[in-house]
Amino acid sequence: MKFKSILLTGATLLLLAACDGANEAEISEQMGDSTLENEVSNVQVKEQDETLTSSSEEFYRSVVPYELSPARGLSSANLVSSYNVEEFEKGLFSISQSIFPTNEYVFREGQIISEEMIRGYLSRQYTSEELENMDESELLGSDAFSNLGLNPSTNGETDPEVIAEEAPLYLSHILEQNYLKEDGEGNLSFDGITIGLAMNSIHYYQTEQYGQTQEHALDLETVEEKGEEMAAEILTRIRANDQYVDKEIVFAIFIQSGDTDIVPGNFVSQAVVAPGENTIESFSDIDVQNILLPSNEAAEISQEANSEYQNFNRDLSSYFDSFTTSVGRGKFRDGTLDSLTVEIPIEYNSRGEMIGMSQFVRDLVNEHFTATDVEVEIKDKSQVYSVITRKGEGQANLYIFE
Repeated sequence: MKFKSILLTGATLLLLAACDGANEAEISEQMGDSTLENEVSNVQVKEQDETLTSSSEEFYRSVVPYELSPARGLSSANLVSSYNVEEFEKGLFSISQSIFPTNEYVFREGQIISEEMIRGYLSRQYTSEELENMDESELLGSDAFSNLGLNPSTNGETDPEVIAEEAPLYLSHILEQNYLKEDGEGNLSFDGITIGLAMNSIHYYQTEQYGQTQEHALDLETVEEKGEEMAAEILTRIRANDQYVDKEIVFAIFIQSGDTDIVPGNFVSQAVVAPGENTIESFSDIDVQNILLPSNEAAEISQEANSEYQNFNRDLSSYFDSFTTSVGRGKFRDGTLDSLTVEIPIEYNSRGEMIGMSQFVRDLVNEHFTATDVEVEIKDKSQVYSVITRKGEGQANLYIFE
């Protein structure tokens, strides 16, 4: 199978920088027309033999050799917790599957938005006044000439508390996925793009160097609105490059939880832009919530699911007199408990005791959680001893590690 893949250089950063602060003409004037032309002509095309991994209804096939994203590794650096990293990436796949079915499309890590571009997008905007007051060295040193920043300008404000109120950092990370379609002869064409915007629910700041980190909770409706505005700007930048005019693009807005929360944030909205379209008509709401179980918050969504988990904990405590409680992380979709992850902490005494408890938990899973995907880990602080999984209405499976 032959597949032509595009290797993007620094030219793309300039081509996609259709920002308010500096247009292409301004950039050309600052850097020199010849520099821009040389960069644009430096896009390379390579042709190589590639194969695909085997197909699966649940997961996408991928191209071998595997292509890494030029922005690889930034999710763990930019998001505030591992819970958010996992949910952001898994949830974005789930959204993609509804637009780009796994039996029709092949996954590839995003190749358009580079690490440099993401860092630029996450920075603050520069106002026209700020740009006018910069000399050429300041413009080049700060990358202000491209003005890629999507987070709001501080407008010269330096007080961290005022900034937290008036110009907080909304955008935390951008994740891109590419989707390829295979024709009858096994040739792949690049057809689709999914872009996730991870937004902050809390603005973290310090009032003095090395001082205590302060928190300012953000209004979630405002955060969602800002994310959708940023998605529209990213669309404009992508469509500015002729290579991506005919690609279907999906945008999804994710609001991450705080750095001390033990449940991740949630995707709140999505939009699909047809090939050739240059605007986002509207975003549709996503009714998915990640909630701790048992909790008052879970009870507000589904009293039945919360009570069932309480019953599960009650039955679980009958196995050990000293057992306290388990921690459940539930994903509610349209008000129904769709999936559940449970951690059961134990103090390991003997293998026989651990096996017996694992079998007991497997039976409880079958008894209490019908029509819900469940994964249970039985573990201590350093080791997982067994895992119980169940898909939908099927019977639970038990895996005990040697």
